[in-house]
Amino acid sequence: MTTLVIIGNGFDIQNGLPTSYRDFHKLYSSKLNDILVHFPNFFDDQEWSYFEENLAVFDEDDFRENSALEPSMDDMIESSKYVNGYNDEIEEKVRELVNDIHDSFKAWVKSINVNKALKFMEFPEGCKFINFNYTPTLQQVYLVPDINVLHIHGKVRGNIIFGHGAGNGNKASSVSFDENEPWFEEANQSLASVTDELYKPVNEILDNNRAALESYGNISKVIVIGHSINEIDVPYFKLIHDTYPDVTWENWNYDEGILESHEKLLNLGVAGSKLNSSCSSGLDLAYPQ
Repeated sequence: MTTLVIIGNGFDIQNGLPTSYRDFHKLYSSKLNDILVHFPNFFDDQEWSYFEENLAVFDEDDFRENSALEPSMDDMIESSKYVNGYNDEIEEKVRELVNDIHDSFKAWVKSINVNKALKFMEFPEGCKFINFNYTPTLQQVYLVPDINVLHIHGKVRGNIIFGHGAGNGNKASSVSFDENEPWFEEANQSLASVTDELYKPVNEILDNNRAALESYGNISKVIVIGHSINEIDVPYFKLIHDTYPDVTWENWNYDEGILESHEKLLNLGVAGSKLNSSCSSGLDLAYPQ
C-alpha cells in the first residue's frame, strides 16, 4: 500500500524557508511596485496572499497611457511612422513588463536556500509525492529520491510554471477589432497578450501529467500538507479523488486554512468519514523523526 503526499507552500514555510508571496514582494518590491500598479487587484491584497490570481486583471488603458505617447490624427496623416512607432513601443513595453515579472519570480525561487530548512518530521517509507513547490526541500532535506517526486509546476533550475487561471490564455487572439481605431490594432493585441503570457495552463499541465498521476497503484492514504487548494489547483485534486476514490485523506494546514481546505475537499467529493483535517503544528508528533 502506498501513501501519496501532496505538498503545498505551507510545507516549505513550516521548514523555515521564506517562500510566501509576501517574502517575494519584500525582496523585489523596488521593481515590482512600479510594474504591478497596472494590476488593480493588488491594491486589495496588501498581504500578497494571491500573487498569481492577481495577475489575471490588467489595466490596459492605464498601461497604455503611461507607456507611450499616442500620436495625433495629424501625425498619422503626415506619416505612417508615427503609427508604427507607437505600436512598436507598446509591444516593447509589454514585453519588458512580462519579462520583468517572469525574471523576478524565477530569480526569487532560485535564491531560496534550501540548506537553511529545518527538518521537523519524517515521512513514512515508500511515499510518492506531488510537489506544488519549486524547491528541492523533499530531496535535499528529507532525502526523498527524486524519482518519487513529481514537481507538477516545475522546479528550480528547470521550467518554472506560475500564473493565474482566469479565461483560457487566448485573449489576444480573440480580442474584438476596434473599427474606430484600426491603426492601433497591433498595440491592442500586445496589451491583450499580457494576461495570456501570465496564464497558467492547468488543463495542459494536467494532460501532460495524467499518466503519472493515475499510475500510483494501490494508494491507501493521501496526505495534504500546507496546500490551500485554490480554485486553479482544484482540477489536480479532482483527478486524484476520481482516480483513488476509496482512500483516506489527512489534511494539514494552519489557522483558517484548516477549515477552508477541509471544506474544499468535501466539495470535491471526499467523504467526511474519510477526511481528517488538523493543524500542521501536530505533524512532528504524528510523524516523528
